[in-house]
Amino acid sequence: MTAAAPLSPTGDLVIQTARREVAPGEECTLIVTLSAQPAAPLEQFELTFPGFTALTPPAVRPEGGVTVRGRLDRPGFHAFAAAALIDGRHVTGRDYFVVRDPPPFTATHEAGYYVFLGCGDCPIVIEKETHALADWTLQQWKDLVSWMGANGMNRLWTLVNGYTLVYPSKRWPALRDRYARNVREDFLRELIDHAHGCGVKIYLMLTTDGHARDFSQAYPEAARQDASGEPGVHYGLALEHPLTRDYIFGVLDEVLELYPNADGIAVHPTESDPDRFNPESLAAYRTETDRDLRAEPKEARRAWHNLAFARFMREFAARCHRHNPALDLVMANCWWQDDHVTINHATLPPDMRIAVWHYAWEDTEAKPWPIFRWHEAFGADRLIYVPTSQSYLYPKDPCQVMTRHIGIDLLVSTAATLGVRNTMYFAGWDILPEPARLLDVALVRHPTATLAADPASQRQMIPELYADYFSARTAALRSAGR
Repeated sequence: MTAAAPLSPTGDLVIQTARREVAPGEECTLIVTLSAQPAAPLEQFELTFPGFTALTPPAVRPEGGVTVRGRLDRPGFHAFAAAALIDGRHVTGRDYFVVRDPPPFTATHEAGYYVFLGCGDCPIVIEKETHALADWTLQQWKDLVSWMGANGMNRLWTLVNGYTLVYPSKRWPALRDRYARNVREDFLRELIDHAHGCGVKIYLMLTTDGHARDFSQAYPEAARQDASGEPGVHYGLALEHPLTRDYIFGVLDEVLELYPNADGIAVHPTESDPDRFNPESLAAYRTETDRDLRAEPKEARRAWHNLAFARFMREFAARCHRHNPALDLVMANCWWQDDHVTINHATLPPDMRIAVWHYAWEDTEAKPWPIFRWHEAFGADRLIYVPTSQSYLYPKDPCQVMTRHIGIDLLVSTAATLGVRNTMYFAGWDILPEPARLLDVALVRHPTATLAADPASQRQMIPELYADYFSARTAALRSAGR
C-alpha cells in the first residue's frame, strides 16, 4: 500500500471485479487495465485501498494490466484508488466494494427512503408530468419494503400530495393525480400493513404552503403574492388565507381517514421564499405588531414567517393527534428556517422532530452547516439527517458512484459526530437498484467517522476526510485496529 494517489474525475484505468458486494473476510479480486490499451503493461502500479489486506503482491497479467487479490474484514463502504504509469504518463482509476453485515440485518437506526407516489414536484426536475414510480404496482412497493426490512432499513416516507393529490380525494377530485396508480387502486393502506410485517414504518409526507400547483391554479386567491402582487414561485400559498388552511387541514384529514394505520406524518414547508404580501397576511401582521409588513426589513419578515409557520405546526400537530395520538411527527426544515432555529425550538410542538436537509451542492471542505444549529437547539434525538446534496444523484459509472458515496459518507459522518444517526435518503422519483441500495445501507450503518473512539476524535476527523478522504480513512482504520 502507498500514499494516496491523485484522482481524476473519470479515470483512465478500468477496474474489473467479479462483484462489488462481498462478505467480511471474503477474497476480493481486482483486474486493473488501461481503458485505451487493455493489453498495455502498467508501470509503478499503486493501490490506495483503506482497510484492504493484500493476500499476494499485485501480479502482472500476460494479457495486460495487473491482478490484485486481498480481503476486506470490516463491513461498510470501501472506496479505493489505483494509479500507474504508462509510457511516462500518470493514469488513475477509482472503484469501491461493499462489505455486507452478517445476517440478520437488523436496523440499528432509523433509515430509509423518501419517495413520490405521484407527481410531487417532479416536473421542475425532469420536465415531465409523471415518472416511473407513480405507476409502480402494489407488488413492486411490497417488494421494495420487504427488501428494506430484510436489509436493515426501517422507514419509508411517501409523498401523498404536492402538485397533485396522490390518493382518491373525494373533496378535491379535480386535483387527483391522473397518472398515479394509488389514485386508481388506493393500495397504500395495504402497503402499510405489509410494511409493518417487515419491520418498516410508513410516514405520510405532506407539503403544506408550497408546491401546491393544481390547488393554486384552481384557487388563485390563495396563491402567495410577492410585493408587486404577482404569484410567487413554486406554487406557494398564503398561509393566512382561509382557503389555504382549509386545504392543508382537509388533505390531512382525508389521508388519515384513508390510511389510519400510518405510523407518522412528515411535513414539508414551502421550499421557496416565504415572503407573502396577500391582504390576509398583511392584516395578520398588522394585528400582531401594529406595523406594515411591506415596510419591514427582510430579516424581520423572515422571523415572522418562521413564527407563523411554527404556530401553524402546533395546530397541525394537534389535529394529527386527534386522529391518532401515537403518530410520530416530523418537520423537514427548509433553507429559510436555518437562521431562525431558536424561534422554531421555542414554538414548535415539543414532540415534533426535525428532518435536517443538506442543500450545499458543491462542498469541498468542512463548514458549519445548518445541522450544527439545529443540533444545538434540538439535540441529537430530535433530528433526522437528509443528505440530499449527494444522495439524490444515481450515476451508473463506478467512478461517479464512488464520488457520490464518498460525498454521502462525508455528510453522514458529519451528522454522526453530533450523535445524529437517523438518516433518510431522498429518492423522489427514482428508486435505486439493489447494489446502490446496499451502499446506502452500508453508509448509514458504518460512516467513517464512527471508526474514531470518541466524539472529539470524530469531530477532528471530518476536515481531514474532506482534505484527503483516502489518507484520513486509512489513518482511521489503523487507529481502529484494521
